[in-house]
Amino acid sequence: MRLRRSLLGVLIGLSAISAGLVAPTATLAAASSTPTAASTATACTDGHWPLAVQGVPTLWHAGAAAGDYLWHDANGWHLRVTHRGTTRVVFTGRIVSSAPMTATPVRLERGDTMTLSADRLTLTYRFTNYGAIDGINFKTACARNLRFGGSMNGVRLPIGRIWIGHGNRHPLENPFVITRIS
Repeated sequence: MRLRRSLLGVLIGLSAISAGLVAPTATLAAASSTPTAASTATACTDGHWPLAVQGVPTLWHAGAAAGDYLWHDANGWHLRVTHRGTTRVVFTGRIVSSAPMTATPVRLERGDTMTLSADRLTLTYRFTNYGAIDGINFKTACARNLRFGGSMNGVRLPIGRIWIGHGNRHPLENPFVITRIS
């Protein structure tokens, strides 16, 4: 009986951790609430970004599988797109922050666009990609949460085409929200 309770406790704990790692439209949370140096790059007093979003996805490289690659590190947030081959693929998306953002384009070519709204809360992008790299680096002013949504060739990206953090996690929905941990 004691073994059953222990196993049940372990299963419930693992389920809670798993649910916290990737959650639909509500939150992408981490298994740990201990901040790391990378997650506390800014001096925000309202928590840190989840461990699940930290670090470059290990599957990311120019010419990798088509989709959005997203991560956070000591320098802020990073979004990259690519695909295999040299055909034309158009990636579009929108990032909405609960606090103002700053953004810098990464390897954009003529015709690619990145637009930050006047209130600096909404960042939209349209990248025409030929298998190389297009992207954005951005920082938030201690935002409480970020909402992401992306499409490829006018069709919402399936969740398996979105890779988040070093663990290559996929959200449960597109769009999805990442929330700071208190």
